[in-house]
Amino acid sequence: MSLTGSAFLVTVALCTVVVFVVSIVVWPYLAEPSPVKILARAGMLLTVNFMVLLTAATQLNATFLFFADWTDLRGAISGTVTATTLTRGTSASGAAARAVKGQSAKADRVLPPLPADAALNGGLITYTVTGPLSGLTGEISVQLPPGYMNPVNAPVRYPVIETFGGYPALSKQLIVVYKLGDVVARQSAAKRMRPALIVEPQLEFPRGADTECVNGSPGNPQVETWLAQDVPNWVAHTFRVRTDRGSWATLGVSAGGWCAAMVAMLHPAQFAGAISLLGYFHPEFGPFYEPYPPGDPLGARYDLVGLVRRSPPPVALWLETSHADEISYPSSAALLKVARPPLSIDALVLQHAGHYRSVAVGVLPQATAWLGANLPGFRATP
Repeated sequence: MSLTGSAFLVTVALCTVVVFVVSIVVWPYLAEPSPVKILARAGMLLTVNFMVLLTAATQLNATFLFFADWTDLRGAISGTVTATTLTRGTSASGAAARAVKGQSAKADRVLPPLPADAALNGGLITYTVTGPLSGLTGEISVQLPPGYMNPVNAPVRYPVIETFGGYPALSKQLIVVYKLGDVVARQSAAKRMRPALIVEPQLEFPRGADTECVNGSPGNPQVETWLAQDVPNWVAHTFRVRTDRGSWATLGVSAGGWCAAMVAMLHPAQFAGAISLLGYFHPEFGPFYEPYPPGDPLGARYDLVGLVRRSPPPVALWLETSHADEISYPSSAALLKVARPPLSIDALVLQHAGHYRSVAVGVLPQATAWLGANLPGFRATP
């Protein structure tokens, strides 16, 4: 029986009612002032109060996910368990394998040649690209997988991970600072996943603006369109990549975790999976940027908890959060509470971690292995 499930909540509430009724019925028989009956009355009062508090605590835990399951609760009591894994909705592989109608990037048969210096810097290339749909011009950094330029691999097409750094964004944050390319290379060498192309686009328009990756009202940057349509289209027309949705995933940290979840969940025809590390599930704009006014319909569009409550998308989501992470945890718990098929959520809920880069770096191997295990385009070849 799940600690946060409705069956457990109903059972605890019914037990509380039974204890209360029994106390009322038995109380007259314990009216004598003998020590035994005084102790019995005191015990009954304590039991009723305990059950009332247990009912309230169970409801609060189901709402705020203080303890995600019995293992989490046991770890808090013993002090030995520091993490809990949760699954909500359908299976990740089931969500990723679903056919979804909608717009997605299409590959060109004839691709432009790579820059002359593509082999330098470990296959890291930075382009300046103008998106025809968003009208934005920004940087896109690409980490080529090992062996991409080897003529033997010329027929090979690769899956794509589109990545999003936190705010304020550092250029090539996931590729250079988090060394995501090295993590993916090690995982592919260990046959836990297929080699993948890593793409890290610019998120701030202009530089320094906390866009939260959203489309603004007319006159403001259309960042969601840039990230979800212009960037995938450009990648598919520039590199040897697969174009099925099961070969495209997003990955982000903190504000980038929000971006990764939002872009995939609002564009499931393009992306089958998303990895959110330290992320949240509604935009948290800084004090100097307002992409749309209060009450604008765009506000409802970017409420991912509301989206899942209304119409969950067929996307596989892997998220990491922590009870101690005040930025990530509240909305992550809310999303886990409402998750249902065809959405899939695999969550790693840490007990005592915070909102730190070291936490995200530490779980990258686990997150990328999840990609290889569940998204068909990322599964390792024999």
